[in-house]
Amino acid sequence: MWPRIVAESLRAVDRWLPTAPGAAAQASLDDWDALLRAAERPGESVATPPSFLLPHQHASWRRVRHAMTAWGGALLAEPVGRGKTWIALAAAVDEGAPAAVVVPAILAGQWRRAAARAGVAISCISHEAVSRGHLPPPATSLVIIDEAHRFRHASTRRVRHLAPWSAGRRMLLLTGTPIINRTADLIALLRLFAAEDALALDGWPELTAVANQSRPPAALRRLVVRTSDDGRATIARRDGMLEPGPGERARAARAVGAIGELTLSVDPAIRRLLRTVLLDAAASSDAAWRDALGRYRALLLQSRDAGGASRSMLRHFAGPSLDQLVLWPMLGREASAVELPDQDIATVDAIRAQPAADGEWLDAMKDAVADGATTVCFTRHRATVTMLQAALGPATAWVTGAGAGIGPHRMRRETVLSAFGPERPAWSVFRRVPTVLVATDIAAEGLDLQSAARIVHVDLPWTATRVDQREGRLLRIGQMHGTVQVLCRQPAPAIVTSLGPQARLRVKRAAATAWLDSLTASPVMDPAVASGMVTATFRDDEPAAALVAVRLERDWREGVILVARQGSEPWRLDPFAIDRLLARARSAEPVVGDDALISATAQSATQAAIVFAGASVPGDAMLITRVHRMARSAAHARDGAALARLDRLLRFVSAPPTLGARRVLDQMRLRDDRAMARMAVPDLRMPSRPHAVPLAVLIWLP
Repeated sequence: MWPRIVAESLRAVDRWLPTAPGAAAQASLDDWDALLRAAERPGESVATPPSFLLPHQHASWRRVRHAMTAWGGALLAEPVGRGKTWIALAAAVDEGAPAAVVVPAILAGQWRRAAARAGVAISCISHEAVSRGHLPPPATSLVIIDEAHRFRHASTRRVRHLAPWSAGRRMLLLTGTPIINRTADLIALLRLFAAEDALALDGWPELTAVANQSRPPAALRRLVVRTSDDGRATIARRDGMLEPGPGERARAARAVGAIGELTLSVDPAIRRLLRTVLLDAAASSDAAWRDALGRYRALLLQSRDAGGASRSMLRHFAGPSLDQLVLWPMLGREASAVELPDQDIATVDAIRAQPAADGEWLDAMKDAVADGATTVCFTRHRATVTMLQAALGPATAWVTGAGAGIGPHRMRRETVLSAFGPERPAWSVFRRVPTVLVATDIAAEGLDLQSAARIVHVDLPWTATRVDQREGRLLRIGQMHGTVQVLCRQPAPAIVTSLGPQARLRVKRAAATAWLDSLTASPVMDPAVASGMVTATFRDDEPAAALVAVRLERDWREGVILVARQGSEPWRLDPFAIDRLLARARSAEPVVGDDALISATAQSATQAAIVFAGASVPGDAMLITRVHRMARSAAHARDGAALARLDRLLRFVSAPPTLGARRVLDQMRLRDDRAMARMAVPDLRMPSRPHAVPLAVLIWLP
């Protein structure tokens, strides 16, 4: 129970201990397992979904609605192309004010059109605008963040601006790829709306503990919404490879050899960074390789004039895609400068003077798209886009971060992209509709490009999730073709040996897939199981033990805590005990249990579960002390209005914080008492007393 200032709010509470129901007849282990699995299933709203949702989206919407009511937010992690936009708009239907949608700038028009079709009021603001400090309207109560994986780093400007503002507001995060490099990415996203004790009713007092697990607990499904296909038909795909020919192999070998001639840096970490940037560009094309060499030359000149390269200069050179490869704290402080070798300038000039050799793979690309099928080609390098667009002809469409167009004609991005989306049949800017789009990864997130029948990975991204995002532009609801061809241009052996992009993709994909598969819940309800407490008693040669599952409910939230003990030892939390102890039970001899023993075990375990559920991250002790001191002064002055404000402030500083609340608390510490008392904070309600019921009891007798 949180501390309160107003004395009248205090009340005596009788010690509460649940009375276990009468011991049930010996149940099968299948009944025990079914009851537990049903209790672990995340809750769902019973409301009727809006008519614009497709049937397979109903279960996701119901779970999102329940999570937003119980926990103040949800992470909608449905796979790419499942219509997360429409589920989010359905969640905003009942808002009293327009929901704020924070999206990449390139998706703003698409969101506005979808909201207009659904009849839902939204205010749209871009990620880029949030990074500059622009925030949604103050009256906003629901914040929807599309492509939310961009907010996984708390140090970015967009998070520093949005997180404190969103404290106390409900939040819906949308991303089909919540795990980019490590499983902690997902937990970082949850902290945007979930307090550290969000899963306390499932025996996880801190989200930090969840981030350190090798596999996700079932409790995460209460916050992360991801459903399985459940037998639903998926879009057929046909995979193919563009293998490197002799000329491409020779080009890559020359580039790797040339990079070996460069000194780069005496610092191993800096040398690895610079080498990776150059190798990555060479894997794409000679055009990108020469562009990277030009940027490296400019970096050398800037370093020579500045007396060394700062960390910000190196970050700019690496770019956002490769920035993740560097442990920047190991490179020294921002003020320290890294000396780069001036002698590399002459070597770079000599390399750039050599003729380009992109002809062979460009010819292969021309052959691949010669059949006229609508094609989208993705690459991470603008120089490759420019060269490939010129090689494929003046009717080729292109989109980069710098602009868009068809051949030499510059056009609005939305106009170009509409030629490859649902509006293609009505596209009439030119006499002939373009059949090939060449784009950087700016077009790899969120866009509807369902009229294309082929996707080509001109070069490989650094994460498996980016591959999924690219392919999700075509492999999504509304695809106009029965089969989508997916072509991947394979890097030459010299690049594979030196850079290893495919190995990196496999490792990152394996980690992300394992977690997301574990968090996927079937939209079909679990079979009905008997209500009440299920019990089972066994006898074996091992020491006495007990495992009890306790269901807890409080303020719309639910959870299941597994507690276990050996002999007379204290109860302990064991979230992953089920599989191990069920295996032990299957090898033991079932016996008739004693009702008194079962009842005593259930009551003791339930009391322990309530204690575990109450263990959470404490509030800010320093601020709590300050508020109490201010409250004593207000009480002495008989200032009732000040006491009411301080009571609200005390609830906020005492509660386990979200990421945004942490930022607000940091601001409070820097203010004097008067300024802190005037700060606007959410009016948090005190949590009620949890209701606990024992679900299942396993007892082993020696």
